[in-house]
Amino acid sequence: MSVLQFTLFFLAILVGYVLLHLRLVRFEEHLQKLTGIRSIDDRLRSLDDRMRVLVEALEKLQLDRIEQRLDRLHDDLEDVREATGDVRTAVVQIPSGPPGGPSAVAVAPLPEAGGARIAALVESRLLQLGYGNLQILTDLADVRADRDVEVQVECERNSMPVKGRVLVRNGAVRDVALQTVAQMFP
Repeated sequence: MSVLQFTLFFLAILVGYVLLHLRLVRFEEHLQKLTGIRSIDDRLRSLDDRMRVLVEALEKLQLDRIEQRLDRLHDDLEDVREATGDVRTAVVQIPSGPPGGPSAVAVAPLPEAGGARIAALVESRLLQLGYGNLQILTDLADVRADRDVEVQVECERNSMPVKGRVLVRNGAVRDVALQTVAQMFP
């Protein structure tokens, strides 16, 4: 091997060493950046743990809210049930006395004649529902109390004329279908 070849060989090894050294320096810098990623990873884990605790707290809060709203809905439904029981008593079952106690309009005992009894039933029921100035339009002279009878009536409620029918079956009022005269006009 000649001196020129040796010098070129030595220079090639030296250049290779410098290039390898530069690569190693860059690689160390890169590894230092990766150690920074480890700290970022630790911070992300702690952030994830805090988020998990926060989500659990919010879920608990949401469940508490839902439970409170369900309890409120349950109470409201009980109130509605009580109110509908009162309405059922007022609408389906005929109360024994007029609303408002003894100071209200007194209702006479029902007569025994069929037509007069039906007229008294209709009048009593409409007075209980708050209607006044009652006029029975159907002729009840030959009507029997043990049959279905549809009685046409005119009356007033809150100073508004009302017309309609009252269905009496077996001596009891079964249906009241009244509407104001204002609804009858176009």
